[in-house]
Amino acid sequence: MGKPAPIRLDADTWAVMREATEHPTAIIHRVTDMYGTARFLVMKWHMNPANQRMTGIYPTLEQADNSVLYDLAKVNAAVAKNSGPPNGGGPLHNMP
Repeated sequence: MGKPAPIRLDADTWAVMREATEHPTAIIHRVTDMYGTARFLVMKWHMNPANQRMTGIYPTLEQADNSVLYDLAKVNAAVAKNSGPPNGGGPLHNMP
């Protein structure tokens, strides 16, 4: 399993999830520069907006997403921990 894809929040905003499952690691905003070209601003997310920081500006959403670092082992562990049947029941193949 690779890193999770950005989650589109609206036409110009994406949430980037990594190790933490309860909040985004970064937010990507699409803006238009003075020449009419789309640019993607990466903002390190923080609960307090005053503590959010821009970490880069990229020409594509893919490059912006790739700029947000992650630990693949932690992502895979979080997915494994959160996968399975609803309410933490036993394996589905043991159900009558």
